[in-house]
Amino acid sequence: MNWPNTLSWCRLVGSPWLLPLAWSGQRRWLFIGFVLLGLTDWLDGFLARRWNQVTERGSKLDAVADLIFYPTAAAVLAIVFPAYLEPNRDWIVVTLLTLVVMLGVSQWRCGKIILLHTHLSRAAGVVVFLVVIASFFMDTTLAVRGVALLYTIAFIEAIIIFQLRGAVSPDTRSIFSS
Repeated sequence: MNWPNTLSWCRLVGSPWLLPLAWSGQRRWLFIGFVLLGLTDWLDGFLARRWNQVTERGSKLDAVADLIFYPTAAAVLAIVFPAYLEPNRDWIVVTLLTLVVMLGVSQWRCGKIILLHTHLSRAAGVVVFLVVIASFFMDTTLAVRGVALLYTIAFIEAIIIFQLRGAVSPDTRSIFSS
């Protein structure tokens, strides 16, 4: 266990606690908790690279923490700001279906589910983080649509990577990287 992995664990364990804050209407604490947990996503990777503590285990832990944090972010949007999601329902469904296809292709081509940390998927994560924060201050209906589109493109890129290369490192950065 190292600091980057500890930060990923904090995001993994802390993310579900955002939901009771959203349901109870405690927006200030929800905002603070969301920002702190979101920053761990950036900080764990930064520290792992900076301190040369990048490991396959840490990469998997980060991916699992992301699988909890980002759907929780979507749930927070749905609970606190449903008016921003409703006009984007079809876009969100397409994104989720593309995710399911990507997971299936990964399982089929690689024998296991691999969640890639491509440039596009990382950018989508940053944009989700910023959109949730912005939602506390302004209408983000169009930004939510942009997030759905960006994630859909990222999932399609991952599908292509798995089709072309089979099992790859979770840290594969793009379809163009070797």
